[in-house]
Amino acid sequence: MTYITDTITYPHYHSKAFTLYFKGMKLGAADIETTGLNPEKCSFVLGGLLTEEKSGLKAHQFFAEDLSLEQETLQAYLSALKSCDVLLTYNGHRFDLPFIRRRAGSCAEMLPYNLDLYLLVKNYSPIQKFLPNLKQKTVENFMGLWEHRRDEISGGESVALYYQYLSQRDPCVKQTILLHNHDDIIQLYRLLWVLEKCDLHKALYYMGFPVCTGSPQVSNLIVENISFSKDQLAVKGRQGPKAVSYRCFEWDGIPCSAQFSASSRTFTVFVPIIRHSSMTLVDLQTLKLDISVFEKYPGCQEGFLILEEQDQIHYLEINHFVKVCLERILNQWITKKSQEA
Repeated sequence: MTYITDTITYPHYHSKAFTLYFKGMKLGAADIETTGLNPEKCSFVLGGLLTEEKSGLKAHQFFAEDLSLEQETLQAYLSALKSCDVLLTYNGHRFDLPFIRRRAGSCAEMLPYNLDLYLLVKNYSPIQKFLPNLKQKTVENFMGLWEHRRDEISGGESVALYYQYLSQRDPCVKQTILLHNHDDIIQLYRLLWVLEKCDLHKALYYMGFPVCTGSPQVSNLIVENISFSKDQLAVKGRQGPKAVSYRCFEWDGIPCSAQFSASSRTFTVFVPIIRHSSMTLVDLQTLKLDISVFEKYPGCQEGFLILEEQDQIHYLEINHFVKVCLERILNQWITKKSQEA
């Protein structure tokens, strides 16, 4: 296996919406190269990861010099992926991550949260109305990023070149493959600016989002589902590698219930809600939450926060409320219990 790394000078992406969900989390833009599309028959040959560092953006590439080195290369790549809190991909939900899981087996369990820009652009932006397709290079061109690319090959051509490299060991061929992957991860990071054209709050309400504990004792959480019943808001998701078991039906007079399972690495939290006229609200005072955090929202009045109104879902307010609740459960309940134990 060959490991290649270099540092790229490029500004880190920032926006208020992005910061709300991902502040303090390590982001890695990930892309893989394989010998084909079918993980049952094809091999992983190259993994690229671009991470945000204080010195700039750092590119990491893990290249299998031979097909016999697939597992060694894949394990090294997985270790790098798991050092991140958020993986930025383009169609990674359908291709990159399932391919990695199939080739690596149980070693690929508990991968970080996947922010798939393809799904965001496809389902939560108007961009596809103006484009012939949603291939990464097509969206790059739409965003004015095409001039940054140096490679001129496609993913399919990369496959043919890899087999050529195995037979000829031409370093120029290897460099062409590496450049293709290198440009893919850099361009993927640059595509973060496409979020300005997406409804990020609605997208993450349905796609889920990570919640960072900030404690080495307890793993981050990944929210996977938010739903309403008659009198409760239910939040379900999964825990990371350091999963805990915890159950409560009320804590310090706060009428919330929570169940965390270390064996299944899942969690469920129920929060009481109020149905009033055409609105769904939560009582921030009863839940002992800091009301000042939510006062910037028009729907925060007299200690109550409106989550739904006239069949309009307030995606931002719900996501922010869920994030604050889970952070409180992690930091004040579970982490405290772990320290006492």
